[in-house]
Amino acid sequence: MRAASKQNQRREINKIVGVYALFGSAWIYLSGYALIWLVSDRHIAEQIEVYKGLMFIMVTSALLYQLIWRFARRLAESVTKLEESEARFQAIYHSVNDALFIHDAATGALVDVNRTMCEMFGYTPEEARGLTVGDLSLGEPPYTEEDALLLLKMAASGPPMTVRWRSRKKDGSLFWSEVSLRRADIGGSDRIIVLVRDVTARQEIEEALRQNEEILQVLMEEMPAGVGWADESGRIQYLNSYVNDWLGYVSGDHPTLEELMERALPDRAYRDQVLALWREEIGTTPESGVPVTPQEAKISCVDGSSKHIILNTRLVHHRILFTLTDITKWEAMQQEVLKAQKLESLGVLAGGIAHDFNNILTGILGNLSFAELLLDPDHPAQGAVKNAGKASQRAAELAHQLLTFSKGGQPIKKVIPLGKLLQESLSLSLHGTKVQTRLNIQEDLHAIEADEGQMNQAFSNVVINACQAMPGGGVLTVNAENAPLHANNELGLPAGNYVKVSFIDQGCGIPYEDQKFIFDPYYSTKPGGSGLGLASVHSIVIKHGGRVEVASTPGAGTTLTFYLPSVGEAAPEEAPQQPERPGKPGEGTVLVMDDEEAIRTLTRDMLQYLGYQVVTCADGEEAVRLYREAAQQGKPFAVAIMDLTIPAGMGGKEAAQQILALDPGARLIVSSGYSNDPVMAEHADYGFCAAVVKPYRCDELQQALERVLSRH
Repeated sequence: MRAASKQNQRREINKIVGVYALFGSAWIYLSGYALIWLVSDRHIAEQIEVYKGLMFIMVTSALLYQLIWRFARRLAESVTKLEESEARFQAIYHSVNDALFIHDAATGALVDVNRTMCEMFGYTPEEARGLTVGDLSLGEPPYTEEDALLLLKMAASGPPMTVRWRSRKKDGSLFWSEVSLRRADIGGSDRIIVLVRDVTARQEIEEALRQNEEILQVLMEEMPAGVGWADESGRIQYLNSYVNDWLGYVSGDHPTLEELMERALPDRAYRDQVLALWREEIGTTPESGVPVTPQEAKISCVDGSSKHIILNTRLVHHRILFTLTDITKWEAMQQEVLKAQKLESLGVLAGGIAHDFNNILTGILGNLSFAELLLDPDHPAQGAVKNAGKASQRAAELAHQLLTFSKGGQPIKKVIPLGKLLQESLSLSLHGTKVQTRLNIQEDLHAIEADEGQMNQAFSNVVINACQAMPGGGVLTVNAENAPLHANNELGLPAGNYVKVSFIDQGCGIPYEDQKFIFDPYYSTKPGGSGLGLASVHSIVIKHGGRVEVASTPGAGTTLTFYLPSVGEAAPEEAPQQPERPGKPGEGTVLVMDDEEAIRTLTRDMLQYLGYQVVTCADGEEAVRLYREAAQQGKPFAVAIMDLTIPAGMGGKEAAQQILALDPGARLIVSSGYSNDPVMAEHADYGFCAAVVKPYRCDELQQALERVLSRH
């Protein structure tokens, strides 16, 4: 600006000199020739010449005055404008919110700073001008004095630049700054203008945004659901690891929504059905403002499995945000809860029916077994009696299946070698069928702690179902192996040692729509089927703390897999059992307590046949009274057989407590049609020496008496 001002001044001076020279030359030249032309008298001409000189001085003085006055006025105006411009520059220079530094381009020395710099860094103007770039920097790489001088040198020889810098104040505190460097010519000197902006607040905001983005990223990745979003064109911008794992994508893949849906829903008809409503609602949501309705779908995963998901969709900032919530396990758990509720509600009814049924069967089966003993071996009625006994035994097995659902029923457990149990179940269940077996048992297969009868029933029911699925014959493969489960396993079982037993048939398979009902009581796809087979399997396995799974493809067979808790080691080899010796004739008096008159009569007759004296009663109160009176008379009962459940009266459990209070050494046998009752399972914990399950045969009753009497 100063160079331009000097140039203007020089131009004005040249103009004044030029005007004066032109006017003076014209005056002298024209006035001289005019005087020669107009005056011929020399004396007069000399006088006029004097006046002409005076006139020249006066006129040129006036002309010079005008020219110099106008030049001075313009000069004053220029100076005023220059001062105003300088004032504006200084106001702007010192009032900007950013610190300004002016450095010498050659040496990097600090030439000038604005007031904002002093306020920002805490220095006075005099102190600031004596600083070096090292005094204003962190002092550690990459924010050292050498780094700062290198930036100044690069700005002096290159284009403007902006960098992020760690600056230091006078008090030693540090702050983040944005530094812009630009080369400039100031007063003919080569300078570097440095603008420093405090970006601490922006840095904190950016850091907070970065942390929030990182938290959001972690949340999206750890969220137990598939999450993704796409732009308006349908191009996927983000998929979390769940979706990637399910559908086989990697983090760098950016498929379209159409491509993603084609992979998740490979069946075109099903895909069109699911997507039709979804697309329609996405199209109407911006206008109506109504959120997109969640939709259910079953997607196919890259590993061949399928997942039942809920698709939730939201339109946010011109993006389509979608979440895929896997409800497969939840649905399975719900089904398990429903099954448990069905079994529980059925338990009360089934237990009551089975108890009454077993009481009736006790009279039938007991009398048949007693009649078989009374008849001569060659008697013509022996065959009919035996056939009736077999039929009654089958009815008892049906009652036992009903008792499997009884509420509170517990299996009578003991350590069982699983391999041997499987061999026995297969041998008995496949006898006379066209089905071949392939049994694969892992070496050192762990034993299980289970009710042998119940578990044999469960295995037999599965084998029978497999045979019915292969009426023309086939191969039933049974695999048994140790399968320890870790915590939070997919089966929902506690961590520990388990055995896995799989029954794989080559039958017709189970339709998909029927698979979720196969464990329901009284549900059967077979004409005339009771539906208790697999329902009892499910109940038995659950009561043993395990789980049973089904996998079936229509036309390609069915696999039923048991997961049963194991004892963690193989069962020890059992010593060969010695054949039992025939029992001696009974001695002593036996007290029989049962609410059913037919059972009291039958038991009395069987015991008398075995040589015992018998006293009967109908309830617990009478049994306690009779036991007390016999003890007081010095004729105590050798054994007391008591029914566990007496409607509207004292049962065997309460009566046993009172009798044991009278005689701690009393020999007590509990009898019940509730074979799965906890008292039957753990009879010793309630003071009983043995338990007999209704319906019982004469020989079973005899063996129980002999075991009890032999202990004393």
